Amino acid sequence: MTSGSNRPEDGLGERLRELDADDAPQSDEQIDRMFTDMKARCDKNDRTISGFLRSRSTMMRRLIVLSVFSALAIVGWFAFPVVGDHARTAPWTAALVTFGVLLVVAMLMVTRPVHLPALPRWQSVCLACIAVGATILAAFWPHPAAQAAAHDPGASAMAGACMGAGLLLGVPVYALLRLVDRGNAFGSLVAASAAGLAGNFVLKAHCTVPGTSHELLGHASVALLFVVGLGFVHRITQKPA
Repeated sequence: MTSGSNRPEDGLGERLRELDADDAPQSDEQIDRMFTDMKARCDKNDRTISGFLRSRSTMMRRLIVLSVFSALAIVGWFAFPVVGDHARTAPWTAALVTFGVLLVVAMLMVTRPVHLPALPRWQSVCLACIAVGATILAAFWPHPAAQAAAHDPGASAMAGACMGAGLLLGVPVYALLRLVDRGNAFGSLVAASAAGLAGNFVLKAHCTVPGTSHELLGHASVALLFVVGLGFVHRITQKPA
């Protein structure tokens, strides 16, 4: 019968402890270097705008986005002439409210806390489809007779001007949401949807040119270009080499 002292594993634990003890100083030095390097990177990142915004709490990031959205809306509302009283119909108001609600939903999705389970990707795709669909639907709502009567048929060329203005207005919204995004799945798509909605909100509030064709070409196209164009660019840039 073999005694316990003759087992091959006798003394193995002691030898492993000795090896661990010998390697401990070197491991501690490596950990210290890794910690120092990581801290230096974090400090450098926090000095950038994106690093500062992303390091804020979820509530603070949401307040920052809402504050910027509100400031842009207030300045735009009073700095530029809003459509006349005869054009402020129930569909016009409903379109603005819808665009505003979808903007808030997009903001909540982008600033979702990272400790919570990630949102399903289909929800981001669904938001993008709803955003584009809402801008198209708004173009088909009938315009007041007084507004249509005062409209110059030659003003259809203004669709290009509205499209350019809408794209420019959406860029700050897209940039802001990307800056506060901590890496949500399809965050770029959600930000692009918000940018298209913001451009359409401003155009709907201030554009005095009625007509379905004008709004399709000059307004709804802004949301479509943001969603499809930026989605395509993001897919290309994220494609593995």
